[in-house]
Formats: sequence, structure tokens, C-alpha cells
Amino acid sequence: MKRITSVIAIYLFSFFCSVLSAEEKIVFWNGHQHAEYMVKIVDEFHKKTGIKVDLHQFLSPQLRDEVLNQANSNQLPDMLYVPSDFVGLYKEIKLASVPSDWISPKLDIRVKDSGKIDNINYGVPLFQGNHLMLFYNRALVDSPITDWAQLDNHISTLPENIQFPFTWNYREMYWLIPFMSAFGAWPIENDKISLNTPEMVDTLNYYKYLAKMGYVDTECDHNCSVDRFKTGKSAYMINGDWVIRDLENAMEDNLGIAMLPRIQGKEMVPMFSSYVLAYPGLNPNNKKFELLKQFTLFAQDKLAQQIISDQGGLMPVNNDLLTKQGNAKTENAAIVIKQMQQTRTMPISNKMAITWSAMAKGFTRFMDHNYPAEKTAILMQRVADKEIKRRSKVEK
Repeated sequence: MKRITSVIAIYLFSFFCSVLSAEEKIVFWNGHQHAEYMVKIVDEFHKKTGIKVDLHQFLSPQLRDEVLNQANSNQLPDMLYVPSDFVGLYKEIKLASVPSDWISPKLDIRVKDSGKIDNINYGVPLFQGNHLMLFYNRALVDSPITDWAQLDNHISTLPENIQFPFTWNYREMYWLIPFMSAFGAWPIENDKISLNTPEMVDTLNYYKYLAKMGYVDTECDHNCSVDRFKTGKSAYMINGDWVIRDLENAMEDNLGIAMLPRIQGKEMVPMFSSYVLAYPGLNPNNKKFELLKQFTLFAQDKLAQQIISDQGGLMPVNNDLLTKQGNAKTENAAIVIKQMQQTRTMPISNKMAITWSAMAKGFTRFMDHNYPAEKTAILMQRVADKEIKRRSKVEK
């Protein structure tokens, strides 16, 4: 009898432990391109707390579509890791406001509000930057160009096996932004979508000109660009801080980083943003509420922020670590910070998601159907305005 009682006790103990373990599980969708550092953070969090995190990796465009689709069927995860402009979809994906005590007091003031819409915080930033810069191969380039006008003469100094002098994710609108800035265009001004402008027309014409000249492959996406640059088939690449560690590991001392080239003497100004943790359907009465709070505070603290810096090659948001990074130890690191200082904040607006979509639709028509730049700008604006009106009707 004692043995049976003992067996039952052991069984019950194991059962309750398994139930507890099942409860202590955060479902987490990561939308950042490179997940290695986040895998490490999740692992360290589990070591410290015993709380399991079920991490799923998505590329950002895929994540946006997946989240919107799943929102309609109430199948969203407990936590998302997304670009800060993503919180503009807070209504569609039922994001909850973030409790004030989930925000670390050591958060850098520049990004503290990067998850806010209408003074309500829907996201907790974990790194800042996410900005584009110029990468070059030191084995192929002695001195990088500082203005696009230098490229014609510069090409003759490059090896013959170079497929394209430059590579970048040509059809992704985030890469169009610094070209727009050089011509005086910006997608949202005074909280109004501004795409049908002479400056946008000039941008589109110049952007296509670079492709017509054979400087860049219009069909090479992000992964293609990174592979082409690492293998020496392109001497230059425009990309973001998220690829730095990967490039350092692959290219070592051959990796060079420079400021984006000027266009007709005008500076290219990339967007600056952050990636934030966001919480669909967060409920204080839910058993996972405290688990999510623990992870959020852990991710903003020194250990996790150091992982973001060391393994991700990204600029943390914790002021203690930012102070340490202030004195860059290498030429490349100094340029990353310098380019960061020459950025413009991505508009934190619920109109930003509409803007990206409208730009992409117009640009596809521009590239694939020979739409004139003037008509393309009109189309972009029309698509954006139509969606704004549609949403305003739904809200009423």
C-alpha cells in the first residue's frame, strides 16, 4: 500500500510539474533577419528562470503577412519582435499597451518612444539603428567612392569578373528611402503621406538610371546581395547593421564600411529605427503575463543587451552599454556610429504600413510595366489615399 501511495505521489508530482512546465512557455515570433543572437538570449533566459520560450523565425515581409492573416483567426503568438513601424498595425493585430513598469529606466531616450502611437506605448525597443550604410571589399577597392558621380571612372579599376559594381535589395522600398532623402523627398511629412511630389519623380528616375547603367542588378534580393558581396562578385553593397557580424566572419579584414555616397553633392540620409517586442492580446489576468514581463525586463538588461551587441553586431538600447560603445575601437565601428548620427527617424505612425504597401505597388508598375515616374508617383499616392479613406470608414 505504501508503495502504491508512493508511486501515486510520484506520478502526481510529475503530472503537476509537467502542467507547470506547459504553462511556463512563451510563444515568440521573431521577425529580425538574423536570429542567432535572439536564440542565445532565449537560451540564457531559460537558464536563469526555467521559463521556456518557443521561438519561431520569420523574415520581416513574411511576418507582416502572417501576423495579419493569423490576427483574423485569433492565432497570434504571445510576443512579437518586429520593426518599430509595425506597431502602426496595433488595431489590426490587437496589440496591447505596454505596462510602464516593463520599461527599463536605463533605456536610451532616443528610442524610448519608438513603440508609441498617439502617446500609447505598444512596443519595447531592444536595439537601435537598423540603418543602411555602404559596405565595400577592401581586396577590390582601395578607396571607396564618396559620390555616385565617381562611379564611372571607378569601375575601370575593378576586376573584370565583377558582375555588378553595386548590390542591394533593389526592389525593397526601405532601400529607396536614402535615395529619396538626397532629392528632398520623404514618405510622411507632418503625419501626411507624401508620395506624389516632384522630388519622388526625380528619385525614381535616378534610381532606374543606376540600373540602366548596369551598376546594380534589379532582381537581386537581400540574400542574393549578401552572397554576391561576400563572394567578391560585387565590390560594394548597401545594407544594414544587421549583417555586420555575418560579413565580419566571412570577410575578416577585407570588410570595409563607409558612409553612403552623395548624389549630386547631396547627402543620402537613411532611416533610423528600432526593433521592438510587442504583445498581441496581452491580458493582466493571463497566466503568461508575469512570464512576459520577466522576459521583457531580461531582454533590456545587461546580459541580453551585450549579446545583441556582441553577437548581433547591433547598437543596444541600454545606456550602460551605449556608454561603453561610445569610443569605437575600429574604423568600421566608428563609421557605423557616424552613419547612425546621419539618419532620420522612421515615422512612428499607423500610416507607415500603408505607405510601404503603396510604394511597393507603384514601384512594381514602374519597373515591370514601364510606367513613367510621374504616373508612378500619382499611383503611389492614390493607393495610399484610398487605403486611408477605407480605414477611416471602418473605424467609424
